[in-house]
Order: sequence, then structure tokens, then C-alpha cells
Amino acid sequence: MRHQLQAIFSEHKQEITEEWVSAIFGTYDIDTVGFLRSQDNAFLNPVGNKTKNAATILIGALVDDNLDSDVVTPAVNELIQVRAIQKFEADQAMSVLFVLKSIIRKHIVPKLSKSEEFADLLELESKIDSLALVGFRIYSECRDKVQRMRVDEFKRKHFQLLKRAERILEKPVGEPES
Repeated sequence: MRHQLQAIFSEHKQEITEEWVSAIFGTYDIDTVGFLRSQDNAFLNPVGNKTKNAATILIGALVDDNLDSDVVTPAVNELIQVRAIQKFEADQAMSVLFVLKSIIRKHIVPKLSKSEEFADLLELESKIDSLALVGFRIYSECRDKVQRMRVDEFKRKHFQLLKRAERILEKPVGEPES
């Protein structure tokens, strides 16, 4: 990212971060939104706290010339993992990354004056697309893990029911009667 766009982005970094966090919170139902916005305690509001921290890290990472996967992957994970566990559909979970583009455009495009700066903006948006790809991978992994956990739980319950039936009937379940 060239110096001019970097300066504009840095100047609006706080506003962009706050607006993005607000947009992310806006994807939850109305009762949850109020809680997420009003409760700052990390223990009482872990989702809100993780969302704010992840957004701050990701906005900071976008200013750098290259996305450092060691920095952005855990932050994207914080945003997407919660949404995967909370049963958001893939498009709903991932939309929080794409909405960042429109927020950045709103704050930055009016300040751009040269065509080279628009090329830099496209480069910045390409970085957001890269974050989204990381997010899709994380979302898929989380949903797979949740599904495996559900299947394992079902198997455990089924096994326990069989054992209970064997104790009650005093013989192995499933064997034919003689």
C-alpha cells in the first residue's frame, strides 16, 4: 500500500474499526446486539470482546504491505469460529468480512485523488478477499468439528441405551431369543 493511501487509512482506522464492529454486531438479533454493544467485560461478553479484538488486529494488518498469516489467521478464527458454532449459515458468517470493503470505501474513496491510489484501494480489497478465503477454511473446519461432536454424542447416547437395555433384560441386546 502506498504512503498516501496508508495515511488516509490510518487517519480513519478507528472509525472504520468501530463501524465494522457495529456492523458485525448488527448481524445478531436485536436483544443480543444491545448486550454486545453495552457490555465491555471480557468474561461476561466474550463474543463482543473477541470481535472487537479481532477487528482491531485485522484492520491493523491491512495497513501492512503483506498479510502476515500468523497474525490474521487467529483473528479471522476469532470472528468466524463463533459464528460457525452459533449455527450461522456460511454466507451469514462470511458476510462480516465482505462488509468491511464497503465501510473502507465509504471512508477512503472520497479522499482519493489519483488513479494510482484507486489501484492501491483495489490491492487493499484484494487483501480482504484473502481474509475471506482464510475465513471460509476456518468456517468449514469448525462446522465439520461441530458435526463430528454431534455424531460422537449420538453414538455415546446410543451405546448407553444399549447397555441399559442389556442390564434390564439381563442379556445382550440384539441376540435372538432361544
